Amino acid sequence: MNFKRFGTSTLLFLASISFGIIICELAGRFIGLGNPLIYKSDSLVGYRLRPNQSNKRFQNAMVSTDSEGFRIDPFNKNDLSSDVFVFVGDSVTYGGSYIDDSEIFSSIICANRSKSVCLNSGINAWGTYNMGRFIANFSLYSNRVPTEFILVILPGDDERNLKDIRSLPFWTKPPKNPKAINEIINYLFWKNVIPSLRSQKNVDQIDLSKKNIIKYKTIQQSWNDLNNYLKSSISKVNIVITPPKRWLTDLEENKSDIELYNKYLSMISQNPNVSKTCNLYNFIKDDYSKTDYVDSVHLSKSGHKKWAKHINSCLNL
Repeated sequence: MNFKRFGTSTLLFLASISFGIIICELAGRFIGLGNPLIYKSDSLVGYRLRPNQSNKRFQNAMVSTDSEGFRIDPFNKNDLSSDVFVFVGDSVTYGGSYIDDSEIFSSIICANRSKSVCLNSGINAWGTYNMGRFIANFSLYSNRVPTEFILVILPGDDERNLKDIRSLPFWTKPPKNPKAINEIINYLFWKNVIPSLRSQKNVDQIDLSKKNIIKYKTIQQSWNDLNNYLKSSISKVNIVITPPKRWLTDLEENKSDIELYNKYLSMISQNPNVSKTCNLYNFIKDDYSKTDYVDSVHLSKSGHKKWAKHINSCLNL
């Protein structure tokens, strides 16, 4: 055996692997990977973004949080006399890591208002239990007193129990080097491996009719519990339903869902702490473009701009 040739081949192989890792890491960093936003666990509301973060992510979007963990409004006037609007919701409200702080609908709404500050507490994967608890206990998370809350609910948020950070693919500390590659591995693991393991562990034997009944009762209970949480709010709450793309592309198939959410809005509007309610579908349906969404629920830059216009009109902010 030629040990010299074997050693040379081994070194070349290892060098090739190392070079490949470096190229992958640099490519990942170039597109915005390697510096994910960091979350912290919270026993009351599940989890929140850590404060004082400022990361450049996908498409050079700046994603930042302030000293209280809210996504930053770059148009913040820092005026004590300003109205304070607090947006609460899931990843649609948060905007994603591909939308700059200045381009999310909460920031756009306040950009044209000289005496308004918009705080964004949209959190990836939050459900109505996370949102309701946050609003009911807002004074524990901020020294500011909201003029009004704007609670943005996506159909499906009301099917989630109180979400805990341990069951989600979010980072609670920065990834180790190679950071971009580790972020990719984490994403692929949670997207492909975890769902497969869960499907093997939980073999669903419930027939379709019973599943639909369980789903309906789950949603109904979520709205009842949300209604109770809002009774503890220190400020008035506006509630907006943000429509999934399917509502706008297949009305006949989703008509019953739209009517159901109109019913829930009607019910919760009786709460003395609820100021206004709005099913945004009614405003978007005649102004919809397929470019408003980047997937089945999340908005593009043009979508955020359009949502800002219609939320403003709908709630008459």
